[in-house]
Amino acid sequence: MMLKRTTPADAAAPVRVVVVTMDSHLAGAADAAGRALRRELPGLELVVHAADEWCSDEAALRDCLDDIARGDIVVATMLFLEEHIRAVLPALAAR
Repeated sequence: MMLKRTTPADAAAPVRVVVVTMDSHLAGAADAAGRALRRELPGLELVVHAADEWCSDEAALRDCLDDIARGDIVVATMLFLEEHIRAVLPALAAR
């Protein structure tokens, strides 16, 4: 029987990583990490949503909730204030 060689996965397979955090302090580091990682993972999309932006902006909160729903990997970090947690908890729990 002739075995079929394993076909490599598409290197550009999209992977959407969503980081939900308290403030924008991670944004610069996440942007730099995203640029570096995209050299090896061209399909990587890394987005950061900070509560200091979406807690007073309904459009930013909708974007955050939409990204939580669509993310392949979702990381929630440093959400200490109850109003911040309350805003995203249903979307996180649905994941």
